Amino acid sequence: MKEVIGVDIGGTHIRLGNPEKPESIVRFRTSERDAVAAIAGYCTSRGVTAMGVGVPGLLDKDCRKAVKVPNIPALNGRELASELEAATGASVFLENDTVVLLTGDIDRMNLADRGVVLGIYIGTGLGSGLFINNKPYKGKYGYGTELGHVPLFGVDEACGCGGRGCAETVVAGGALVRLRDRSYPGTDISELFTVLTDADRSRYIEALSVVLAGTLNLLDPDVIILGGGVAQMRGFPLEEVRRGILGHAVKPYPAEGLTILTVPKEEAIPAGVYGAWKYALGQIAVVSD
Repeated sequence: MKEVIGVDIGGTHIRLGNPEKPESIVRFRTSERDAVAAIAGYCTSRGVTAMGVGVPGLLDKDCRKAVKVPNIPALNGRELASELEAATGASVFLENDTVVLLTGDIDRMNLADRGVVLGIYIGTGLGSGLFINNKPYKGKYGYGTELGHVPLFGVDEACGCGGRGCAETVVAGGALVRLRDRSYPGTDISELFTVLTDADRSRYIEALSVVLAGTLNLLDPDVIILGGGVAQMRGFPLEEVRRGILGHAVKPYPAEGLTILTVPKEEAIPAGVYGAWKYALGQIAVVSD
């Protein structure tokens, strides 16, 4: 019997399993051991024949090599697909993590016919993906949209990508951890939005609103999906961010047509695992044809 799994490699955790068997889904900290060894350990004796793998970084055009993974530098430059295939004996389909997240969200939210769909995922980093007529946008080198690494004027924070002033150094989870450590020591990171001062809250809302409004004005998408662990934290200022985007968006359109959908929280089946699994099934169908 064929066993297909989804693997979500995150900056903090690796989650993997078969969404059709929720009890099979596990997670462990990314830093505990090498990602390849950890995934191979899971696959041992489970009969895994194929896997989709979401990688939080840049891949080569053939989606075989991890070129740059800012939050997991140990993966930089590695022939990740070949390593995983050698270690597991399974067929491996790599993709950027936001592409697989968006693959799953478009499926679960019935958005395949919505034209231009922009997915923005705020986690350890800031990921983004763009689907046009249900196909992921790819640029010259095979990259999609890299919203997290758009530089912001007046920001000089070093980023794991090698640049400075990237958007994710201000609005993503890593930035929130630094803010917590600096100004709110002892606060559980999941509760940070509930204790922010008005000034810190306003700065965060404005920074994220500017990033999202700039993308809205550039791409004019039919739908924006907002997801990721940060967007699901208690007290996340979604309505304030929505108003901030509208304040910076071009009028009357795309401002008046703004549609922002949030990803429903699913504890049993993590979105990244589901998306990677769906991506693998799609790639298997392509190969079979």
